Amino acid sequence: MKPVRLIKIFILTACVFLFFQGCKSSVEKPGTTQLLIDSISNRFVPDHRMGICNIKVKTAADGSLVIAGETTNPHVKTAIISTLDKQGKRLIDSILILPDTLVNKKFSALVTLSVINIRKHPDHRAELVSQAVLGTPLRILKYEDDWLLVQTPDHYIGWTEPSSVEPLTSQAMAEWKKSDRVITVENSGWIYTSTAKTGVAGDFVAGCILVSEGKSGGFTKVRYPDGREGYINSWAVMDFNSWKTNVISSGENLARTASTFTGLPYLWGGSSSKGVDCSGFSQQVYYLNGIIILRDASLQALHGMDVDISKGYEKLQQGDLLFFGTKENSKLHVTHVAIYKGDTEYIHSSGRVMINSLDSTRVNFSEYRENALLKVKRVIGDNNDPGIMRIKSHPWY
Repeated sequence: MKPVRLIKIFILTACVFLFFQGCKSSVEKPGTTQLLIDSISNRFVPDHRMGICNIKVKTAADGSLVIAGETTNPHVKTAIISTLDKQGKRLIDSILILPDTLVNKKFSALVTLSVINIRKHPDHRAELVSQAVLGTPLRILKYEDDWLLVQTPDHYIGWTEPSSVEPLTSQAMAEWKKSDRVITVENSGWIYTSTAKTGVAGDFVAGCILVSEGKSGGFTKVRYPDGREGYINSWAVMDFNSWKTNVISSGENLARTASTFTGLPYLWGGSSSKGVDCSGFSQQVYYLNGIIILRDASLQALHGMDVDISKGYEKLQQGDLLFFGTKENSKLHVTHVAIYKGDTEYIHSSGRVMINSLDSTRVNFSEYRENALLKVKRVIGDNNDPGIMRIKSHPWY
């Protein structure tokens, strides 16, 4: 082959190589961008039990980046787009904010049964992660395969069945919040179809909220969120607005409420007076005293004021939360929670709701629990912690 022809072939090959290299450099590489998006997502939604942030990036045919997925935090979307814009990225925004209020006008809901189950996945076989009681306001994040993804007032997220709730528009929810409501103050009982108690409309547990339609002969007529009506003994309820305004969230009252659950069976994911796990127990006790704390023990342990137990238990007060678990390389792994009852005793759900002592001379002392005690938090008196919410000022109520 002649040298001149070899030179032409070389030049042609080099041009083709440079052309494709130039095209390649103009196409965005999603790998590095995905790491950046994940970093932003983790900053705004650090725990997926309380928020959703599933956002992925891919390259479109024209070389731009498609940012797609869903999140419950609109600040994530703003931060991602702003950050990538500053880097000069060519973007196609396909991020959906949940709930999608343009598609679903009834994104609020109220629980219609005494207790509903909330599961980790949209499947009856899935893990029970929490519960919600009658009249609890919820946010419907989305529908999927005849299931609802809902968020409770403590921001916890899980799946429940459509038959468990009554979807409402924003206007209907606003009317419910203005209505005359009552809250059940007994741990269990029945709602009857008449004052003669000839039939049962349903049961109730502690903390249920219903609309009141007046009193008659020792009964209060109530209306369920789905429109059903019934009669409940007036001594079993209190006016909700009066209750949430005047309830005294003292350590003494917390200990007293906790004691009424003694003997209740342990139920993984349970958070009602039908059955409770350890954190569901502490959450329900605080709720019945006007305070919403987070759902899981590991979440509850992040909030409140630290109580020093390095030199003993003299500083403990009624209502304090005791957290148990393991410690490895200075990192705490919280697996259990109890409520301090006073006089060295604490009450918790372990097999059943029971009382143990920190005093090694008492018959109800548990060496296992004392060895596993990691920290103590005080909720009462901490009014600025975002993980401690007063029902009277919670916007959903």
